[in-house]
Amino acid sequence: MDEADRAEPGVVVGDDGSDGARLALDWAAAEAEALGTCLVVVRTMTPPMPNVDFVPGVITPVAGEIVADQSVVDYAEKELAAVAAAVARSRPELPVRTRVRFGRASWELADIGRRAELIVVGASGRGGLPRLLLGSTASQVVHTSARPVVVVRPSAENARRVVVGLDGSPASIAAVRYAYDFADRHGCALHAVHVWSEPPEDVFGPARSGGEGQQSPQDEGERLLAESLTGLGERHPDVLVRREVALGSVAEVLLDHAEAATLLVVGGHGRGALRGAFLGSVSHAMAYHAPCPVAIVREGVEEHPG
Repeated sequence: MDEADRAEPGVVVGDDGSDGARLALDWAAAEAEALGTCLVVVRTMTPPMPNVDFVPGVITPVAGEIVADQSVVDYAEKELAAVAAAVARSRPELPVRTRVRFGRASWELADIGRRAELIVVGASGRGGLPRLLLGSTASQVVHTSARPVVVVRPSAENARRVVVGLDGSPASIAAVRYAYDFADRHGCALHAVHVWSEPPEDVFGPARSGGEGQQSPQDEGERLLAESLTGLGERHPDVLVRREVALGSVAEVLLDHAEAATLLVVGGHGRGALRGAFLGSVSHAMAYHAPCPVAIVREGVEEHPG
């Protein structure tokens, strides 16, 4: 299989049989159906040991061969076939494909999902510790994938609102487009939030008050929201939109609003992100601590990747 064939379109979801993975699978299936695309369920397995000859003091691979226990592969494929059958019973019109891959779960999901609409992961899987709010696989996928990633957690009962954080960065513009599309598909309201923090006076001088010739943070925030949402209302006329400019910690404000949200959406980079980082501090905090499903959207994401 060449590199182009390794990638899958549609909605890609990781499955390891855990409760978190089952929740992610249900969410991904519903979203794939809403998008009118296919669902790709991926099971990853630790690479097998090379076939080796044992010589005193030396371990020599035989012809570089990797020996896979076919019974293990067969078992994984059988489990995934059962998963696909269960999805088909509840969503008979949804095309479902399954893939078994050897390798690190996060790498394989990101690789298979290079052309996907989005990649969906559970907040934690079988390898997650109870004290961790985000499992290692979910964390690595969030940090490395170029496609939108949704980390699935239970959302509030009867939640019908999508919350999106905006700071004017290209990634946040991509995030609000994704949020608008999602809200429209699912009949949700959209809550667009911009948060500003007052800098300490002893570092930056007197706090900004919107004096003569200077916009107040409130006015700047309202302008930023208006610019970020330009044209989207016409494209999604049925979506009810609430705009909010808030003072405080960006992470705390967004987490508070996420308590009653169907989905929280943030950009993978913000104005606070370091140039070399894959994930800004706010999106990192949301991925780890959001009380609802959270989507991390990258700058430059196309709606229908080729």
